[in-house]
Amino acid sequence: MEEMRKHIVRISRIIQFSIWFCMAIFGIVTVLGFVLAFYPYQERNLAELNTRIVDNANLLPIDLIHMFLKNSHIRLQICFAGICISLMALTVFFLIYELRKIFRNTIKSQTPFTHETCEALKKLSVKALLLVVFSTLAGIIVFLLLRLFAYIFEYGTFLQEKAEETNHIQEEMIMSFAEVVENKSEQTGKHVRRVAEYSRIIALGMGIDEERAERLRLASTMHDIGKLLINDEILEKPARLTDEEFDEIKKHPGYGGKLLKNVEGDVMRMAKTVALEHHERPDGRGYPNGKSAEDISIEGQIVAVSDVYDALTSRRSYKQAWDPQVAYEEIIKGKGTQFGDAVVNAFIRVYPQINAVREQMQG
Repeated sequence: MEEMRKHIVRISRIIQFSIWFCMAIFGIVTVLGFVLAFYPYQERNLAELNTRIVDNANLLPIDLIHMFLKNSHIRLQICFAGICISLMALTVFFLIYELRKIFRNTIKSQTPFTHETCEALKKLSVKALLLVVFSTLAGIIVFLLLRLFAYIFEYGTFLQEKAEETNHIQEEMIMSFAEVVENKSEQTGKHVRRVAEYSRIIALGMGIDEERAERLRLASTMHDIGKLLINDEILEKPARLTDEEFDEIKKHPGYGGKLLKNVEGDVMRMAKTVALEHHERPDGRGYPNGKSAEDISIEGQIVAVSDVYDALTSRRSYKQAWDPQVAYEEIIKGKGTQFGDAVVNAFIRVYPQINAVREQMQG
């Protein structure tokens, strides 16, 4: 959706530039019309000038008054023709100006297709019927074009709302599935929500754009999906794990990668990356593949910090929750070894927001 918005914004900017050009032209025509109306012409040139205006202007009011007056009151006909040309140019100038405001709002809006834009285009199409006074064909063509734009935006609004609804349903399904994974290991479902929010906050703190940060928020909820393939007795053990049991737990990132191997879509592909890499370390001592810093995705590094911080500050059956300040210092202590430098620096900058989320979503 963000790519579509950017594309529409680019088109809207081009249209705005064209609109400025058209406004300049019709502004000049407005001035020339008044000059034509009140310029002190010589009497011998009036008849020929009037004929040229009637032949070239092709405007309904000019044709009608010429038909009624014929070759009499030539000076009056030229004056009327000039004023008529100015009024038509001024009407077009006004319509273009209104269209410019609509596209300017489209550029500013986070959602290019809105009901407000549709209604604005429909109202403008009604105003365009003023052109019928000057040219029936031109008025009808402009009316139909603006109506077409309005219906295109209306359909775009419908599709946009359906896409947002689908995304919301997908988000709820992902979150529900992630909570099933957490409940399997007797963890509270809020763990995945906290990790998701921490990851989004850190991503934004690193300068990552909002759309990508939102994808990471969703993808991060699947970081422990591989635990579905871990024996319940190990996950639910109330005491410290043996070396063999911990070796089995360390397989869950690889299991997660296999479960998500054939997924489609940006969020799910990112979820696969996060599931595989959230226990990797910059110093190469992580698992399952022992990747070094340059090989670990930024998303995997972000979720690694979020997951560890939440694990430290949460109560488990085999341990008490750490004091948040102690957990904060532990994250900083792991900078450059367990966690990426840039991610830890961002974690420090946005820690007040992370702590606020932790307090809000405790339990």
